Amino acid sequence: LTAFAGKRLAAAAGIGNPGRFFAMLRGHGLDFTELPLPDHHDFLDRPFDGLDADVILITEKDAVKCRQLDNLKDDPRLWVVPVTAQLDAALAEQIVEKCRGRSTA
Repeated sequence: LTAFAGKRLAAAAGIGNPGRFFAMLRGHGLDFTELPLPDHHDFLDRPFDGLDADVILITEKDAVKCRQLDNLKDDPRLWVVPVTAQLDAALAEQIVEKCRGRSTA
């Protein structure tokens, strides 16, 4: 991600909480234009057409949809940023206990 410093950046996310994706990118020192999209966005409305950016950072989830569209599958501005979900330790423990059939209270 640091290789994108100094470029005109945009970040787009059609996920449930785009702010989390944007915060992660900012945590890496990036400055960009935000393009929050609705969860499960289909990209048929061509949201990147008027975007003035050298690079558009997108999630892996959104990349799956973009690869299926002729106008986006070869757009050299699109770069996919892998994201790894991390569960809070207390939540993970509650899930395990629930699966074992025990009360979490």
